[in-house]
Amino acid sequence: MQTGTIAKYAGIALALAGLLVLPGCWVQSIHGLYEEGMSKQNPDVVVDQRLTGSWSASEPGIGDENKCNAVVVITSKDDIYGLRWPVQEGCSDAEKNYEARLVRLDAYYFLDALAPQDAVCDTCIATHQIFRVDFDRDGFSLTPIDSDWLNKSLAARSLTLATLPDDSETVTASTADLKNFCRKFAGDPAVFRPDSALTFTRVSAAHPASHH
Repeated sequence: MQTGTIAKYAGIALALAGLLVLPGCWVQSIHGLYEEGMSKQNPDVVVDQRLTGSWSASEPGIGDENKCNAVVVITSKDDIYGLRWPVQEGCSDAEKNYEARLVRLDAYYFLDALAPQDAVCDTCIATHQIFRVDFDRDGFSLTPIDSDWLNKSLAARSLTLATLPDDSETVTASTADLKNFCRKFAGDPAVFRPDSALTFTRVSAAHPASHH
């Protein structure tokens, strides 16, 4: 693959990675965890209202000295989630918007997020960011694929997963291969490291309560 093409893919990683600073580099994928362009709904794509609402995001390794209290608003329509980071006091980032789908593979949930098409340049391809989702009573957490583990496993040939020739953190594997990878390693703490999880705590309900 030509260097220019590699740059096209690698240079448009979801800006979410710039806002939510996790240890190391981020793994991104050319393909998603769902089949695009299907006439029928993807059987693995699900909707879970536990994701909708307004959330305070806590980043690993960020202490009280950080004056940016990021809040994300998550809405859902059909099987597509909208993620919006409004401009926050003390934050330098402009408002950001993303689309995501929730994919259930066996007993695990994964969030597949990417920039909407109208936010991507005409000659670029939006790359997918894939996180394992873990729900708890107060909210949920998102854990990315650990890039160090991926690089070491590919170098040791203990893992077969297609990536760009000069960028092992940009995965080019098919949707089917991605699903197989996530099913196999979902519960592995070396692949989805607990200390790299981003936690979200609810700050307000997405819709009115059902009781008075």
